[in-house]
Amino acid sequence: MGAATMIPLATSMDMTRASNPTGQHDHSSPLAPGGGLFNIPAPEGSLAVLQNLTRPTIRILIADDHPTILDMVKRILEAHHGFEVVGEARDGQHAVSLAKSLKPDVIVINVTMPKMSGFEAARRIRVHVPDSAIVILSSHKDQQFIEEARKAGANGYVGKSDADEQLIRAIESTVKGEEFFLVE
Repeated sequence: MGAATMIPLATSMDMTRASNPTGQHDHSSPLAPGGGLFNIPAPEGSLAVLQNLTRPTIRILIADDHPTILDMVKRILEAHHGFEVVGEARDGQHAVSLAKSLKPDVIVINVTMPKMSGFEAARRIRVHVPDSAIVILSSHKDQQFIEEARKAGANGYVGKSDADEQLIRAIESTVKGEEFFLVE
């Protein structure tokens, strides 16, 4: 057999309903045991290997007590391909409850909220949902707040005035296990 050729799969290509030689649909998974590679016979006995390059959707919970800010953040996130807002909370207690039940990839949380501060909510979320990244979104731009965010277990900190430019970067960084603390 000849050398394999790597061909990126289009994100819209549906390999789960491929037809077999008799024309019937085969509903079995096309993924090879190697995970994400497809072995496709090609002309002249060579083998084309298709690699699924699509990335999974990043599931996000947002928490802010101001409806206008909540809507703005939701619009910023939903405009970005690969992000899905899975929950919205208007206070710290609700944020903790939703984080426990939804187990999102990222929680974007405001500092100053009723019933429980964003810092206390972050501490509790870190205990109950340790694999979720936490990004603090705050109007406070001083070093004391950043240090408090770190102590609370946050992976990132973005000023609200920078949200439209920096929030996407913060989420992408923290999902990879990196820290992102930006306040100018």
